[in-house]
Amino acid sequence: MSSLPMGPNRYGKSGIRLAVVDRSRPQHDFTDLEVEVRLQGDFDAAHVDGDNSGVLPTDTMRGTCFALARDGIDSVVGYGVRLVDRFLTASPGVDRALVTLTQHPWEAVVVDGAPHAHTFRPAAGGRPTWTVTRDRGEQATVTGGILGARVLKTTGSAFSGFLRDEYTTLPETRDRVMATTVDARWGTTGPDADHTGMAIDVPATILAAFAGHDASESVQHTLHVMGTAVLDAHPDVTWIRFLLPNEHHILSDLSAYGLDNPGVVYLVADRPYGVIEGVVAREGVTPEVPWDG
Repeated sequence: MSSLPMGPNRYGKSGIRLAVVDRSRPQHDFTDLEVEVRLQGDFDAAHVDGDNSGVLPTDTMRGTCFALARDGIDSVVGYGVRLVDRFLTASPGVDRALVTLTQHPWEAVVVDGAPHAHTFRPAAGGRPTWTVTRDRGEQATVTGGILGARVLKTTGSAFSGFLRDEYTTLPETRDRVMATTVDARWGTTGPDADHTGMAIDVPATILAAFAGHDASESVQHTLHVMGTAVLDAHPDVTWIRFLLPNEHHILSDLSAYGLDNPGVVYLVADRPYGVIEGVVAREGVTPEVPWDG
């Protein structure tokens, strides 16, 4: 068998779930995270020669995530920076350490008009996510994001004037239900940005722009409006990328039952579904944004 050189490669640990409880105050704080770790560097010997001497076990990555959470997590991004710093220290052959942290948000259950001190339920609005990357000898960089923010409007959206051919059966409409689940990631000007605050404020801007864009001609049209709104409202954000499934709500044909349907009953089709992706960036900014990252 010939020995061929390795191309780009990396390895890590996925699906590390951990929760941290802060009991220092009467109102407990509960942080629920999923962590992804990737290490990139010189691992040719492991691939080509079977030499594992430069490989930090992925089980060690899992253990590191738990050990560094022992003293609490004041800031998810700060915890991520501590992780990438540790992985670079523990792995001399690593050139780049990358950690993605996705928060599963919880909120206190309200009892008799007040938040309960230690009882929680899942919070709405999607899952904040951050990716912390550090190259050896450099400062860490951070991108933020939101995953799974479901949103729907019952009017104010159209889709017409589109390209047609012999296989096109979709009717044009000037009024439809538009639904999507927003996945968005954004880049910032530097490490001193308020990443925790942006995890709240940027999604709020996105959803407000979605709600206010009643002249929407398509999901693409609204994507650009949402991205522009974010860059206008948040000076530290330099680019934002969206992945927006078009979650179809199809007006149900009730004629077989002798009934009309004046925009009341819809078939919710979970698949197939359209997927709209795009990046809105400031002038002069050319983000390197992988579609699958």
